Amino acid sequence: MVDLSADADHKLTEERLALLSVLQELTVAALDLLNPCTPADDFLDRVAERLGCAVALWLQPDARGQVGLLGASGLSPASRQIPIPRLSPHPRQPGALWVDLPYPELASPGLVRWSVPIDDAGAPSSLLLMYFDREPHLPRQYRGMVERLGGVLRTALVHRQLFARTLDSERALQRERDFSSAVLDTARALVIVLDPEGKIVRFNRACQEVTGYSFEELRGEPFWKRLLPPDEAARVVTHFAVLASGRGFEQYESHWLTRKGERRLISWSSNVLRGESGAIEYIISTGIDITEHRRTQQERDQTFQREQQARARAEEQEGRSALLAEASGLLAGSLAPEDALRSVAALTVQRFADWCAVDLLDGGHSFQRIAEARSEALRDTVPSRMHCSLPDLDAAHGPGRVLRLGEAEFCPDGCAAMSLGCVRDAESLSEVVEFQSWISVPLLAREHALGALTLARMRGGGPYGPADLALAQELARRAAMALDNARLYQQAQLAIGLRDEFLSIASHELKTPVTSLQLSVQGLMRLGRTGALRTVPVESVTHSLEVIERQAKRMAKLVNTLLDVSRIHAGKLELEFEEVDLAALVRDVAARFTPELASTGTRLRVHAGTAMPGVWDRSRLDQIVTNLLSNAIKYGEGRPIEARVEGDAEVARLEVRDQGIGIPAERHARIFRAFERAVSSRHYGGLGLGLHIVNQLVERLGGSVQVESEAGQGATFTVELPRQGPRAAAPAGLGP
Repeated sequence: MVDLSADADHKLTEERLALLSVLQELTVAALDLLNPCTPADDFLDRVAERLGCAVALWLQPDARGQVGLLGASGLSPASRQIPIPRLSPHPRQPGALWVDLPYPELASPGLVRWSVPIDDAGAPSSLLLMYFDREPHLPRQYRGMVERLGGVLRTALVHRQLFARTLDSERALQRERDFSSAVLDTARALVIVLDPEGKIVRFNRACQEVTGYSFEELRGEPFWKRLLPPDEAARVVTHFAVLASGRGFEQYESHWLTRKGERRLISWSSNVLRGESGAIEYIISTGIDITEHRRTQQERDQTFQREQQARARAEEQEGRSALLAEASGLLAGSLAPEDALRSVAALTVQRFADWCAVDLLDGGHSFQRIAEARSEALRDTVPSRMHCSLPDLDAAHGPGRVLRLGEAEFCPDGCAAMSLGCVRDAESLSEVVEFQSWISVPLLAREHALGALTLARMRGGGPYGPADLALAQELARRAAMALDNARLYQQAQLAIGLRDEFLSIASHELKTPVTSLQLSVQGLMRLGRTGALRTVPVESVTHSLEVIERQAKRMAKLVNTLLDVSRIHAGKLELEFEEVDLAALVRDVAARFTPELASTGTRLRVHAGTAMPGVWDRSRLDQIVTNLLSNAIKYGEGRPIEARVEGDAEVARLEVRDQGIGIPAERHARIFRAFERAVSSRHYGGLGLGLHIVNQLVERLGGSVQVESEAGQGATFTVELPRQGPRAAAPAGLGP
């Protein structure tokens, strides 16, 4: 007997198991909807398949009543593009919403619709619609399953929306991060993020381009380890420690060292980022590479400085040129060089120096200071109590050395001012006036030093430099040229006067013998024309002939003297060297002067008993002795004359002493010059060439001539001659 109740229970159990299986399958499929990226069409296809639906739709209205299709099964792609009308009130169910769907698939007659609302608190309800071709013969339990499926879909929808919002938030955050990264990487500025320990947390692309390091290479390293030069690391680390502690140093400059070892100058602006607790979590530094800017700025500054220096040099050069031009005008416009040099000294202290002195050589080792000028600043600092001694020609430094050697001396900053000899009285003590620097340059003309120009500058005016030395030398050159030209002019004027005087004397000297000669000749000619010459006593004719001979010799002597001077000055005087006994020659010349000595009543004593041979030109040596004796007789006023010959194995010495009018000391050097004389030509005849010829001949024989005399005390001329003769003419083996 069959147990019907048992079969029914078994059948019910199977239906429940099938229902549970379908519910489990659809629930699992609904769980896939938690991911907003999973389309709802797959789930609806599964619903339609398991429940036998022709069309399954999932509708979702928004807050404005616009209905959207979340998913569908059984719709064509064309139908999916048809817009859904807005929600409207249900015609038969008050309070419910109704939508008239425009899909062609729903136009078939006899479709049965199941509507499963999916309520979502706080938001418009979504709706699951299922369309069947006919009324489905489903167990009653399926409807309960569908309702439970609506609850699963409600939960899935909530999670789907939450997941979608989470994904949207993550996408927005990622976009924000990507945007921030893009901003950092596209920014031209250097951006580096550090933790409080100085380790690199973030490093933008600009930093990578500047340093040559990638972010991954430096991530987590202290920024000073590879980015800072060793000479700046300690300073920057100290600044960073202060910044990381929340204190200053927010803006500073430092160098970064690139991978290639290049130094780049970065200008930094730093800020700290604090957490919710107020503690510093990050230090964000923004930097600008100012290497090129700073280099350009330095080049611009250097260019500006060079322009300023060039302008200053141009102004200084213009000032120097103006000074030289004005000084040249003063020097060129005056025939009195001493006065012009005083004006130049005054001009110099106005523009170029605080103290200026001009010293001129008189010849030999004597000099005189013709100008000394002081600036207003020096006079205010050191009043009239300042005294400057004359240069010492034996000094190792200073104007005396310049006068002695004819070489410039330049004393830059810090040199001792004692060499200038300037002191001032201070509380009964003498203090050296301290100049910062000084220059002393010679006045050179035709390679001879005429004097010295000395300039000094006090402290505060700046030390002298090479350009100042060049200016002083140029000023000295122009002053020396003006001085030399003035002296040459004076010498030319003097020479013209001497020439005129010589011509007057020469004409007088020549006119006297010519007149006497002419008178004697005319007397003889007159006697010859009248025939009285035969009756004139022989003594008268002889006397006239003696006068003619004497005057002819006198004229010949004058002419020969002039010829000798001409040959000497032209360098054409020829000497014939031979062995000559000076003592014997002096005795012979003295013998020739016997008539002249007798006529003037002068006594001549000759001390030449010892032979004194040497290599000389006999005729020129004779001329020397003759001129000296003639000069002694002319100016000896009839008083005794002594001629003495002595010497040693090397030198022969001739001394001629008279007791006449003498020669003043200031004229000693002049008497050996051409056309010079110590007395007026009105009282003493002659051309004034005798002693000049003596001096020239003695020099050519290798010797020297000196004079010792005082006015009214007579004169002593001493001639010293090397017994071997001039070096080029002396034969070997000549003894005394």
